[in-house]
Amino acid sequence: MNLKKAVLSLTALLISIFFCVNVGSVMASDDYKASIIIDNQVLRFEVPPVNNQGTVMVPMRSVFEALHANVTWHEEDQKVTAVKEGISVELSLGSPFAYINDRAVVLGYSPYMSNENTMVPVRFISEAFGAIVSWSQVNQRVTVTTKRSSVETWPQNSIALSATFVPKALSIQFVPSQNAEILKGKAKPLEKMLGDLLGIPVKISVSSDYSEVVKAMADKKVDVSFLPPSQYVTAHDNQMGVDVLLQSLRYGVDASTGRSTQKLVDFYQAMFVVRADSPIQSVEDLRGKTIGWQGVTSAAGYVHPGLLMKKNGVDLREDVKGVQYQGHDKAIRGLLNGEVEVAAVFQDVRTAMLKDHPDLFHDTRILAFTDKIPNDTISVRSDMNPEWRKKIQDAFITVANDPDGKKIVHDVFAHEGYVTSYDKKFEVVREVYRLLYTK
Repeated sequence: MNLKKAVLSLTALLISIFFCVNVGSVMASDDYKASIIIDNQVLRFEVPPVNNQGTVMVPMRSVFEALHANVTWHEEDQKVTAVKEGISVELSLGSPFAYINDRAVVLGYSPYMSNENTMVPVRFISEAFGAIVSWSQVNQRVTVTTKRSSVETWPQNSIALSATFVPKALSIQFVPSQNAEILKGKAKPLEKMLGDLLGIPVKISVSSDYSEVVKAMADKKVDVSFLPPSQYVTAHDNQMGVDVLLQSLRYGVDASTGRSTQKLVDFYQAMFVVRADSPIQSVEDLRGKTIGWQGVTSAAGYVHPGLLMKKNGVDLREDVKGVQYQGHDKAIRGLLNGEVEVAAVFQDVRTAMLKDHPDLFHDTRILAFTDKIPNDTISVRSDMNPEWRKKIQDAFITVANDPDGKKIVHDVFAHEGYVTSYDKKFEVVREVYRLLYTK
């Protein structure tokens, strides 16, 4: 009888252990599953969403279609692109990098395949298209609210539309990056090329200082100038004497390889780089760390990395220790030598260092990219007639597309071409002034 009771007790114990283990497994499994709601509609998936280390991954086609984006899968490149209202998003299987309108972004978790479904990060996808995303830790639920119109419009400048100045001759001025006389000589043929297209004489001169150029434009002594973004914004906002016509173009950068692409873009980016084995996983983690950067006027080596930090709650003056280097490559070397824990550099300075450091891409990791940093401008005096603004835009674009003109533009200004531009593209520069330099 005692033996029978013992057997029954042991059986009950084993059943209870088995039940507890399986319930625990189910609960553990549920901890990594998540639900998705987009505009009050619960999405149903063939493969359930998964919470991978804080990044909720979902089957791509379902979420793209729920966001009303047109999605294309490129089998050869193992890449997906989605387009909605002028916004293009690109992701690749296994890559930690994505692109929003050519701007590189570091993902929290790389896309992967699950039961023939490509899994992508739902927050990144939704926010890229302008949606608002919230996360409930308790319910493991992602809630997405889309904006009905995410199209940016570029309002016409009312002052420009009413401007009346018609030039009888065009005065253009720039600040040379090196020997002024040499570059002025190289730029001389542009006078004839532009003059032939515009039908009026063109005179190109040089100045030693951007403030002098801006003053000359405000005083109506110069009609067109080549201005960096910060000088353009100052002249446009404070002196009301300058409007942007064009932006210079440069070749884009492949985030995975660091090499130039064949696509011309009107921006560049900076990036934070850490050692591959660094515990730093986010911009927020930079608090209390030692950062290698450039002088305080460097857009890619200080200003825009500082803006990214500020927007993530880290003050570049109070929350980190900065070490200034003379050269972006030297900041990377400081990182490799253990002098700093992170380097703020332009994308992707590491490519030029591969000869001396062939394992550099293996030994380091990109932590984050900044937002787009606008390329230089070709700006015009604010009272220039609208018809002549268009003529000047077309003339510069035509010259840059001509083989001889393209060489001159590259040799003198290091530009690869030009594209029409709008003042709204320089809001990031105003954001720098507002967040970093205004108390």
